[in-house]
Amino acid sequence: MRKIILGLAAVAVLTAGCNLEEDPVAVQSADSGKSAGKSSGAAKGKAFPIKLTAKRARASKSVLSDGGALSCVKVTVTNQTKKQLEVNPLYFSITDTKNTKHDSSSALGEYEGQIDTTELAPGEKAAGLVCAKGAFRPKIVAMTNPLFSEAARAQVA
Repeated sequence: MRKIILGLAAVAVLTAGCNLEEDPVAVQSADSGKSAGKSSGAAKGKAFPIKLTAKRARASKSVLSDGGALSCVKVTVTNQTKKQLEVNPLYFSITDTKNTKHDSSSALGEYEGQIDTTELAPGEKAAGLVCAKGAFRPKIVAMTNPLFSEAARAQVA
């Protein structure tokens, strides 16, 4: 009996920090950085901890380019938290107008001006390009944290 109680207690402790039903991150609109849509009603009046803006852009291909089509957005990340924020080109993905998600790692090194790998202090900004292979129209850009859970989303202007 004691082993069962200890086993249940261990399971309870290990799963206590897990949030199995995470709410989706609210999408920041392209025009004002406010919530777009009704995905999270609580986010409407709040400032976003990570402000993310995105605008369609063209990239200059690098010497590593294979010549294939690239779809790109220029992103600006602003750290509005009280902690350091890690930014890395591997933390981004682009969703197109057909709701297909494209990973930014597919085009790393194939274009000039990609967003730098850096740490932002509170209040600091970083800007650069995020691209993915293929010819598509970007609709939403998402950024994850180092543990690859979504941290911010923004509509592409």
